[in-house]
Amino acid sequence: MTRHINTRKRRHHTHHTRKKKHTDPSALRVNNFYLWANQKWLNEVPKTLPRELKYIRPLDNFKLIQDDIYRNVLTMVDEYTRSHASSPTARQMKHIITSFRDLRPEPILRHISDFCKLYNELIQENNLFKFLGIMNQCEMVSWALPIVWNVYPDEYSPGKLSAHICGPSLSLYDYRFYLHDSVLKKKMKGVQLNVSNTSVVREEQSGGGKKHVEDHTTTPSTHDGPETNTIEYIKYKHRITTAFMKFIDNVFVKCLGRDYEKTHNIKAQDVYDTECCIMEHFNNLDGRFDESYANIYNSAKHPDKPPHLSENKKENKKHRNCDCGTGCVTDTHGDTLEDRLKSPHYRHNIRGATRVLARDAMCLTELNWDELAHWIGYPDGNTPPYFIAYQVGYIRSIMTCLKKEWASDKWKSYWHFIYMRQLICFHDKWRDIYLDFNDTLIRGKDTHFPREYFPILGLAYTFPKTMTDEFTRKFKNEEMISKVREIGNTILECYKDRIQKNKWMSAYTKKGALKKLNTIQLNIGEANISAPDPSNLDYDPKDAWGNLKKRSLQRTLYLAKHHSGNHSKLSTNDLDLMNWGTMKLIGYQSYVVNAYYTPNTNSIYIPTAYMHGMNVQFGRGYEYDLASVGFTFGHEISHSLHISSRLYDYRGVIKNWWSRDDIATYERKIAAIRRQYEEISRKDGFVIDGNLSLSENLADVTGIAVCEDALTRFHDSTILKDATSDTMNDHLRKLSFNSFYTYYAIQSRQYANRREILVQVLTNPHLNLKIRTNVPLMRSETFRDVIEIKKGDKMYNDDFDTVF
Repeated sequence: MTRHINTRKRRHHTHHTRKKKHTDPSALRVNNFYLWANQKWLNEVPKTLPRELKYIRPLDNFKLIQDDIYRNVLTMVDEYTRSHASSPTARQMKHIITSFRDLRPEPILRHISDFCKLYNELIQENNLFKFLGIMNQCEMVSWALPIVWNVYPDEYSPGKLSAHICGPSLSLYDYRFYLHDSVLKKKMKGVQLNVSNTSVVREEQSGGGKKHVEDHTTTPSTHDGPETNTIEYIKYKHRITTAFMKFIDNVFVKCLGRDYEKTHNIKAQDVYDTECCIMEHFNNLDGRFDESYANIYNSAKHPDKPPHLSENKKENKKHRNCDCGTGCVTDTHGDTLEDRLKSPHYRHNIRGATRVLARDAMCLTELNWDELAHWIGYPDGNTPPYFIAYQVGYIRSIMTCLKKEWASDKWKSYWHFIYMRQLICFHDKWRDIYLDFNDTLIRGKDTHFPREYFPILGLAYTFPKTMTDEFTRKFKNEEMISKVREIGNTILECYKDRIQKNKWMSAYTKKGALKKLNTIQLNIGEANISAPDPSNLDYDPKDAWGNLKKRSLQRTLYLAKHHSGNHSKLSTNDLDLMNWGTMKLIGYQSYVVNAYYTPNTNSIYIPTAYMHGMNVQFGRGYEYDLASVGFTFGHEISHSLHISSRLYDYRGVIKNWWSRDDIATYERKIAAIRRQYEEISRKDGFVIDGNLSLSENLADVTGIAVCEDALTRFHDSTILKDATSDTMNDHLRKLSFNSFYTYYAIQSRQYANRREILVQVLTNPHLNLKIRTNVPLMRSETFRDVIEIKKGDKMYNDDFDTVF
């Protein structure tokens, strides 16, 4: 599985062994199709990858395309600022570029002083809700707060945005890093998990246990195998937590001086202890509202979940005690909390996404919603009548703790750390402290994100509409869009045909699925951000962090003012989201190489950047078109009928359109697929929670099946009519499907080290691409026949259920 290159002798031995294994490529083809298709690329990547691209980890096609897009964006911005030199927007964009390019240290020192002063003032006021409200106005930091406010699409009303309250993202990716060793030993009893943080994975395994000669891998290492025991994992945990403590100390030393413990009464240990405390509060569930992810949508066990499942039509009326129907309402269902909990508003909540009425917030969560909303910036009299809580039990538990301890020295250390950790990223020298820990140690990256691209982050956040509109104007290709839409419509028609032929779904459920597919919208290459860029912010060319604070405050107040009420003009596309924990764009920017399905609008969005020439190349054959564009549509359309998205009807309203028997059948089917992914990951040395990646895995499995349908339809329409040509037709069909599978595997190639994969399987719904390639193919009977896989081959599988 892994390879260590420590000596010349080892290098020679590895080369000799690899050459020997390459003599039988047919064995590799039926044991690990992914590696068979990508072996040359995987072997050549370390030798041929330019130094400027080594920051891309894990390395895959989409990230390579995104790098080229970044270069195009920089050129676009340069041309725009030159041609619009006299406009205020161009001048302010130049200020952003300069501030993010230089990352001058002087303003950072001032911001440190300003935060310490603000913190002391808020402590003197002793108002927890004011503190949380003001801290939530800074999006670069708010994601780490124990109470995180944000505006997201409402799970209950299509096209509406609502306030959400959830918990933080902690600093370390694996929750086990916060457990005591004794607890960890008990939890991991009998569990074996690979924790290598030094070696490179060539993505060679097919899921077949330890190394064998026929795997065509590099030689086994005596230092790192696919499995390590619990004691070794605990050692790994100690290495990471020790490095984390050193990182915290470095942040405080730079920002507060070497004597920060004496001068500011702050301790690095308190930061880690506080995160351990937060983790403990995550375990507190409210049985009335909260469940684990695995059971959230188990409607067969919870017939009143999701909402509107009850056959009592009187209870399916619009909710009278909230604004999810016709507007903000003054009357309520009962004068007591017990009475209201029996009302449709609460009874029709999704488990794990509870609408908490403002009047019930203190009773249920210990959170004064009116006061928190005031300090966040909601206009007086415009506080939303409810917020959506992802975990009611956690909020109540952490709020009880904060009311007692938020002003303590222990929490003081945490408040200062989450602010200053982000702050140092915008200091020319100190940013390496952050990158060395988060990118190099934790994520295994050899080099950091290029400084030349850093201004794109600032521009995307401060001028989202200008950037998206300009990129669309410059790079939109109507001919390309037309071809992509044509393939999308073909895949959609094949999907409808598959549903119509389905044998396990009832007529009732099948009708709802077809109605959803008939109304799904394909938004291809369109610029969808409607909220205007702020024109009254005077950005400072010497202060990147100050510029972000200005924009964050403006954006917070804008969202608070416009998202609530009946006449809001904001849409889900206006949420130009940023992940400040990883410094990545995750919104609807047109220059992001991605594709999205949005359940509450029942729509698929394909940004302009996706149709880059390196990704979409028409003219290489229909098989290539299906492996790239076709599979993307098959995957995204599949999301509409799987897991959480299946609870939304064709209008984007959460309404159960499934019969109870179909729900039970569906859950049995997806449980089998979940187990298969868990088993294959375990054989590769990774213990995963299959529920985390279930939605993406199901979309892959069904997406491949629909692409096969499209290719079959293509051959049926072009088949030779001469009966004597049946043999030739079968031969051509087999070659065609073989090409499709090969292109699909090549599209999914990925180069990663084990640290990156370990982080991925624990935090990312998208598993590593080797598993995402091989498992969907293993569930295809056509693939087994075309590749001639026999029982005993590692790609062999006799379960071809693709759910739909």
